[in-house]
Amino acid sequence: MEKIIVFVILSSIMLCSFSVRAAEFSPINTIETFDNGQQIMALFTDKELDGESKRLQLNQLISQAQVNQSAYYAFAYYRLLHDIELSVSAPEAAELAIARMLLLGQRLNSGWLIAEAKMWQATFAAKQSRFDDGLVLIDEAIRLSKVVNFSHLTGRAYNVKAALYFFQDQYYIALEYYLRALDIFTATPEDPYVSKVLSNVAIIYVDLEDWEKALEANNNALAHVDKYGGSHEQLAAFNNNASFILGKLGRWSESKPYLISSRESALLSGNLRVKLNAQTSWIQYYLAQGEYRLAVEEGLECVDIALDNQYPLFEGDCSRILAKAMIKLGQVDEALQFLAHSESLYKRIRKRSGLADTFNTYALAYEVKGNYKAALDYQRKANEEDKALLFDRRAKMTFDLGQRYQDKYRQQELAVLKAENDLQESRFAEQQLREKFLFFFILVSVISIFLLIKKRFGLENDNKNLQSSNLELYKQSHIDALTGLYNRRYFSDFLEQQHQLSQSQSLMMSLAIIDIDHFKSVNDSYGHDVGDEVLIQVGNVINKNIRERDLIIRWGGEEFVLLLSWPISSYPQTGVDLLEHFERVRQAIENTVIVVGEYKLKVTISMGVAQPLGALDLIESWHHVLDGADKALYRAKRQGRNCVVIAKKGSPL
Repeated sequence: MEKIIVFVILSSIMLCSFSVRAAEFSPINTIETFDNGQQIMALFTDKELDGESKRLQLNQLISQAQVNQSAYYAFAYYRLLHDIELSVSAPEAAELAIARMLLLGQRLNSGWLIAEAKMWQATFAAKQSRFDDGLVLIDEAIRLSKVVNFSHLTGRAYNVKAALYFFQDQYYIALEYYLRALDIFTATPEDPYVSKVLSNVAIIYVDLEDWEKALEANNNALAHVDKYGGSHEQLAAFNNNASFILGKLGRWSESKPYLISSRESALLSGNLRVKLNAQTSWIQYYLAQGEYRLAVEEGLECVDIALDNQYPLFEGDCSRILAKAMIKLGQVDEALQFLAHSESLYKRIRKRSGLADTFNTYALAYEVKGNYKAALDYQRKANEEDKALLFDRRAKMTFDLGQRYQDKYRQQELAVLKAENDLQESRFAEQQLREKFLFFFILVSVISIFLLIKKRFGLENDNKNLQSSNLELYKQSHIDALTGLYNRRYFSDFLEQQHQLSQSQSLMMSLAIIDIDHFKSVNDSYGHDVGDEVLIQVGNVINKNIRERDLIIRWGGEEFVLLLSWPISSYPQTGVDLLEHFERVRQAIENTVIVVGEYKLKVTISMGVAQPLGALDLIESWHHVLDGADKALYRAKRQGRNCVVIAKKGSPL
């Protein structure tokens, strides 16, 4: 009997799937029914018309009155305007077009239009390395798209979410969302997003340095474009990827035709980001071929363009590769300036792979200058970054990625064949199943209610297990694995929670950065295992010497962030009172003997403290507050370390 019930339920789920697919929402379908719908759609697909001519036609086809009154016209107008602005290298104007789409979506109370706008805003956040903002936007876009069953938007949003994780070197999560996107797009094999996602999978293999698999995945993307066509942006990206991968395989002589095709397609696209990507590859090519002066010329131009248009990732990449060419030409001092710039950018956008190569290039520069001590220091830094990257790129992950990708790509190939051979038959079957759906839905609903009542106690037990699993996952993502203290992610969540609590309005907070003095000497003299134990014990001492309502965070390396709070009626009114709270922590560390095996160590800390602020003010501007504390920490180190320095009043928050 149970097998029969399961069979009926599965059959109903399949029928539901057909019914939902038939009811999928797409604004394109509605736009095509308009009197001028075919002309509007022709503008979307025209790859030859220049940007200004397309703008003129757009304003002739769609009036502002239509845009203000119809979500469908607003969608078509601002999507086309966004594409036009990118084609004439005006990314800020493209972003403004999407912002106006969002405002109209909110005024018209159109959830799907809001979702479309937020998806594009998330892509801008990704390009500007605002990854946390991007994730918030894209999650809302996914939620809203699912409400109206706008599955194509859901797929595009998964693709953007994967990119946001990829840019933060979280490859496993990125692949999960790429595969979710591929599941949606392969329902229509000719969809250009199939090749986009296949290319993105190739890029993951590039960062994992599995060049053969990267080349295979990229060739699959190019084959899809050859069969079904694609945009100039796609052709530029795929040819660019092919040249880069061939270079990594030592086959530079084969890469130049791809580079030429990539630059031609990038120029035709008018998309500045695509142009910068192609230009970066040409700098790499010139460097590999020993044409260093050409590499420097391209590199300087690339840095200027990226800086003017606020593309920090390209700015860092071009600065780093440019420095390598300058070193080859003997321009070492100029190279060091560009390396310092790229280091700052990579740290800001948390691009660890770029930072590792920057440190390697520093080492080469100082070796040329004869400063072997500095070269060795930077080589050690590079090794530490590489070691961290290796933990993120385990061999098991590579194997798992390969298996999962191969399975998905085989499914895509089968989907293409099935779509080509059985299209008419599937439509007929779908029609029959829809006619029977209502009857089966009622039957399954009755059976499901019966099963839910019967299994109630079992579900309660499952819920408890799920809650336990969720708690464990929360700990793994919010607690530092070494010290057991909360980490940066928890800090962000904590501030967000405080922002929503009404009692936060009656609190004052003060934030401090703590740095263990001469910690590098501990690692160098006793080894990293002893250094790790020092971090653990220092964290424990700090935790024991603060109040329950205070918060200590392992920020990274030998740095901690301490957040103290007081009721607004009793917070420290003077610098002396404020200093006393933080001095208690500093003295506790100074008076503690840290025992690690046979070693007995004493360490000290330096601390930079920001001025107290109202809780809501601190939460909304915590990046600036942290910067003020960091400057105070710098003053503490200059004063000889082992002290607490409070930021001056009126200094940057």
